[in-house]
Amino acid sequence: METSQNFSIPLLSGLATMLGGLSAAICGRLVVGSVPVLLGLSSGIGFVVAFFDILPEAVRFGSWITAAAGFTVGILLGSLTEKIFPQLLPGWTCSPSGRGSVPVRRDLLRTGYLFTIGVAAHNLPEGMAVGAGLEARAELGILLSTAIGLHNIPEGMALSGLFLTAGKRPLFSVALAAGAGLFLPVGAILTQTYISAGPVVIAFLLALGAGALVYIIVKDLLPCSLGLHPRQAVFGIAAGAAASLAFSLL
Repeated sequence: METSQNFSIPLLSGLATMLGGLSAAICGRLVVGSVPVLLGLSSGIGFVVAFFDILPEAVRFGSWITAAAGFTVGILLGSLTEKIFPQLLPGWTCSPSGRGSVPVRRDLLRTGYLFTIGVAAHNLPEGMAVGAGLEARAELGILLSTAIGLHNIPEGMALSGLFLTAGKRPLFSVALAAGAGLFLPVGAILTQTYISAGPVVIAFLLALGAGALVYIIVKDLLPCSLGLHPRQAVFGIAAGAAASLAFSLL
């Protein structure tokens, strides 16, 4: 795929973080109702893409051993990222009841900055996975980019919401959301550096992206969406999986 497309497609996915931040700044609580469906859609698409598209493609480029190694490293990378940045998906964003003590402004700002770093940190390997997917097959890269973009929207909403609640200006919160999202196309650009190393590297990066995506879905997206609104979440999961399967069969 052309270099411009290798950059523009992950850029759109990364800008979804800014879109989430912008919607939170403009609409506030009105956008919260869409979070369970968005997370469900992302989970459904992500599972299908990981197991029916990315991993088979990784095996085709490399081997089962390469795919298994990349998948395992992806899961470990996702776990490590959450251990370093435990505020990656703050618990308050997944609680519909709003119970619990309200953090003071300083704690909100600290959490907001850590959350921004966390989003940027996991956008980097996701961008590398999108870049590898686009290099392997355009449709695969687009599917993966769509799944990531969908869960970037509520991430942007959460990020922006933290700073808005702490008293920061809307422009500041949206700018940080956009900055965190830009690490996704940066990851895609970095992938181009390693693509020349051969198909085994592509296979490893694809499987790594699948592992990281599955970890995020199982550990964060599914519990969060089901905790907010089970029916909406199940609808989103089913719709996302069906749409992803249909796209894969085209």
